[in-house]
This record gives sequence, structure tokens and C-alpha cells, in this order.
Amino acid sequence: MTSAPAGLQAGAVYSRLLRYSMEHWRMFAMAIAGMVVYAATETGFAAIIKPLLDQSFVQRDPDYIRLMPLAILAIFVIRGLASFVSDICMASVGRRIIKTLRRQVFDQFLRLPTAYYDRNSSGVLLSKLTYDIEQVAQCTSQVITTLVRDALTILGLIGYMFWINLRLSLFILVVGPLIAGMIRLVSRHFRRYSARIQRSMGDVTRAAEQVLESNKVVKVFLGQDKEADEFEKVNESNRRLHMKLVATKAGSTPVIQLIAASGLAGVIYVATLESSVHTVTVGDFGSFLSAMLLLMTPLKRVTNINAPIQQGIAAGQSIFTLLDQPAED
Repeated sequence: MTSAPAGLQAGAVYSRLLRYSMEHWRMFAMAIAGMVVYAATETGFAAIIKPLLDQSFVQRDPDYIRLMPLAILAIFVIRGLASFVSDICMASVGRRIIKTLRRQVFDQFLRLPTAYYDRNSSGVLLSKLTYDIEQVAQCTSQVITTLVRDALTILGLIGYMFWINLRLSLFILVVGPLIAGMIRLVSRHFRRYSARIQRSMGDVTRAAEQVLESNKVVKVFLGQDKEADEFEKVNESNRRLHMKLVATKAGSTPVIQLIAASGLAGVIYVATLESSVHTVTVGDFGSFLSAMLLLMTPLKRVTNINAPIQQGIAAGQSIFTLLDQPAED
């Protein structure tokens, strides 16, 4: 690949990966439709809290008392069906992408010049065929499921919150940029560690390959201890890199949740002020609070999706570098 800036490289790689998904656009479109319906049910559940509290509990309207349980049940039935359709369709797209990429990589193995094999061990190449492609498939299927579904859910809930009460919703304008800045900060760490993990997996498979292909030579020269030490070094390096990735992910999540909780605390404080008591009904506050609490889970998932995205981009760079190699005449 050309030596473009890292951000442009990442964007180009992900665009190229998404083209593989578009080859199965019918299945992809069904998955997106399921995600849209799923996101709508989340906002619908928050919206139903308002009449549940105002008409059923405060005004004791008998029609609403009979209707609310059926409405809640209908929302969760629709949500379950939508989740099933989106998960099945995206999983199908992901496995088809894996099949396509593995066929292309294997075909490239047949065409690569001998000099390329002299420069790269078979263990590293096998790692691209197995580990890297699995990471790419996760980036283009499972990640999209979470990203699209939860992004739509977040937008729907925030829009509903602004519709319910503009004054309370202003806290979102403060919390949102802080969370976005935190996500951008940890993205750079995720991508760097992911690229190192790709190389580390190649080292692990290369060390194992040497023993498997040359086991007789190792035994003749009593090299078992030496090979064990070499494998321990690359294995430990792989473990440390994974732990750094986990630590970055684990550290960013509670910080983002703390920022969101601060916004929630501010909403509760403003809603209970004497100036707000007469303008915010029980149903409004309950519905708004439900929407804000429902916002926490998709917000957490969107934050955590950063790691597999960066892993998939790093794996995609590795695979496309291989596929773009000139074939032997």
C-alpha cells in the first residue's frame, strides 16, 4: 500500500472491506432493515412510559390500563424478530466474506513469485489466511450490526429526549462531545496495538511451523530447549500485546460511563428544581429518564466496538498488502 497518512489508510481499507459486504446487498439490506426496526422499538419503549405513568398510574384511565401490557408485549415481540433477522443476515454476509477472501488469498498464494516466499515464512502467510481474515469478517459483519443498530438507537432516543423536554436535553450537548473526544483518543491506541498483534500472531505461527516442519533436525541437534525458549518469547509478547489492548478498552469504558452518569445526575437535579416541577409531568420525567437509561447500553457497545474495528482495519491492511503483490510472470 502507498505510504498515505494512517487515517487515510484506515478509511481506504475500510471502504474496500465494505465493498465485499455490498456484493451481498440483498442480505445486507435485510439486516439493515432489521436494525432500523430494532432501534425504533427502543425509542418506542421509552415513549410508552409517558402514557403508562400519566394515564395508567396518575389518571387511572381504564382503557390505558388494559392497553399498556399488550403494547409492551408487542414492542418486545417485534424487537425480538428484528434482532433475529439482523443477526442471521449479517452472520451470513460475514461468512460469505470469509469464504471470498480465503479463496482470493489462496489463489494469490498460487501466483506469488518464489522470491516472495523467500522473504516471508509460511507461518506468517498462514496467519493471514486464518486469523487475519476472521478479524476482517468481524469488522465487516458483527461490528456493522452493533454500529448501525446502536447508532440508530442512540439517535432515536436523543431525538425523543429533545422532543420531551428541551431544557433537560441540553445536558446531551455537553456530554456528547466529551464522549466523542474520548473515543477518538483511544482509537489511535486500538489501531496501534491491533497491528502489533497481527505481526505477533505471525511470529507465533512461524515458531510453531519451524518445529513442525523440521522436527527431526531439532531432535538430532537437541534443540528442544532452544525452540521452547524462542516460542515462549513470541507467545509472551502476544499475551502482553493482547493485555495492553484489553487494558485500553477496560480503562476507556468506565470513564465514558462516568461522563454519561454525570449527565444523568444533572438531568435529575434540574428536573427536581422547583422551577421545573410545574412544567415536567411524572410521565415526562419517567419517559425522559427511561430514554436516558436506555441510552447507556448502546453507548457502551458503540464505545467497545472501537477495538474490533481497529483490529479489522489492521488485518485488512495485512491481507490487501498480500493481495496487491504482483503475480509471477
